[in-house]
Amino acid sequence: MRREGWTYELPPAGAPDVGIEQYQVAVPDGGVWKAAVLLAHEDDLYVAAAPSGVALARHLVAIPWEAVARVDHDELMIHVRSLDNAVELDPGRAVENERAEARRVPGLPPGVASSQATGDVAGPRDRLPLFLGLGAAAAGFVALLGVIALVTAADDARLLLLLVLPGALLLAGVWLSIAAWRRPYAPATRDPDGS
Repeated sequence: MRREGWTYELPPAGAPDVGIEQYQVAVPDGGVWKAAVLLAHEDDLYVAAAPSGVALARHLVAIPWEAVARVDHDELMIHVRSLDNAVELDPGRAVENERAEARRVPGLPPGVASSQATGDVAGPRDRLPLFLGLGAAAAGFVALLGVIALVTAADDARLLLLLVLPGALLLAGVWLSIAAWRRPYAPATRDPDGS
């Protein structure tokens, strides 16, 4: 991947995200990058994305807009066909609030519809599985403290068998949290009649 020496504009520190900034970028090798900014250089558009998955990282790759297969506003995901014409941006050439050769585009690219939910995805999963995982982990820690206090007060080693309960709760909390992390978007629920 070749490195370009143009100056490029980044969003000012503390500025709200606009357009496709902070969207996930699904690249062909199966990796997930993070979109930092949409750039216009001469007559071309580029999505500047961080391969590390952290948009604040200084290592950015500019992916030509022609390589974008589609933008999914429900999943906040940009799907990329190819990285063949992508270029690496020089971290030392980034500017904020200054004129640059590659300017920040504050909106959506032409031909991309504004964010409208299609109903295929309900959005980030900050609902039941995550809260169940956190609740199970919290209950596991409280139960662990209770068992430790009980074993210490009773001085009976057989009570150590009670560690199975907090252990099971902690394992359930870890399992549910990992499940919510691996699938951050909940599928939409459909009515039984198909509507």
